[in-house]
Amino acid sequence: MSGNEGLMKLRHILLLFFITACFFVETYAQKPIPRDSVKAMFNGEKITINYGKPSMRGRKIFGAFVPYYKVWRTGAGAATTLITETDFEVDGAIIPRGAYSLYTLPAEERWKLIINKQTGQWGIDYNPQLDLARVDLNIKKLKSPIEDLTLKLEKNGNDGGTLKIEWANTSLSVPFHISKDPLVPSPRDSAELILNGKHLSVDYGRPSMRGRKIMGSVVPYGKVWRTGANAATGFTTQADLILGNVKLPHGSYTFYSLPSSKQWKLIINKQTGQWGTVYNEKLDVTRIPMKKKTLPHVAEKFTITLERTGNKSGVMKLSWEKTQLSVDFQIP
Repeated sequence: MSGNEGLMKLRHILLLFFITACFFVETYAQKPIPRDSVKAMFNGEKITINYGKPSMRGRKIFGAFVPYYKVWRTGAGAATTLITETDFEVDGAIIPRGAYSLYTLPAEERWKLIINKQTGQWGIDYNPQLDLARVDLNIKKLKSPIEDLTLKLEKNGNDGGTLKIEWANTSLSVPFHISKDPLVPSPRDSAELILNGKHLSVDYGRPSMRGRKIMGSVVPYGKVWRTGANAATGFTTQADLILGNVKLPHGSYTFYSLPSSKQWKLIINKQTGQWGTVYNEKLDVTRIPMKKKTLPHVAEKFTITLERTGNKSGVMKLSWEKTQLSVDFQIP
């Protein structure tokens, strides 16, 4: 074999190798990420989640491949879908039977599950105006990493269960509750008071007990609570006020609270118009201790009242289950 023939043969071999390598790279790149689904039955009615199931493949997942503070499709490919044949409740939000998309908002210390009314779209096509609810997820570190993204619906009898999202070294979860009776979204209610010719009002979602343990359970201790249900609890005052020992300029605010078995605090926040679980601590105006009292009767519905105690003074009361909380206010 001449030198030229050997060189030509080598070139053919290298070309064949290159074509074969490109074929395998292209085949691997185009290989679709598999879909998976999980389902659970409650009183003969089904809840199903369908999602793309990506793998770690040696990558750093959370904070890198899945960046923090950016809405994630919670899967791969087409949007992750939730189809439920029954109404259910999750973190105070009512999810009527129907079809939804699931997204998450990752963060280092607090994740949120987003239930969105848009369906059938590609996973990165997210419209926040179609959000039905945003709820906090419990975070747990796993001892051993999970290679493939895995969603679970774990039953707890016929009246509820837990939704879990697990990948890499992170497990996220939120409990949900099923009712045999149709669930009605917590109605909005308001409390109003005219004080020294000035108007004060509170607008809030009014959930019911419905046989649940409230304080320390539905309303957990040591965790900021929306102080109502669904959209944030709004407070508007036409007068400058003194609440406790804090001066509050007239305007519009949001009420949150920090529950405790001993000392509750009322949180007054400058952000307004948001969903109740959207809380930005940096916008807090103040945190005011509230007086706590045990009621002689059970308050089935969460109730806020504004009561006059003088020409320029009043008291706000929050009552639910057998707990009543109050804070005094006055016009200076």
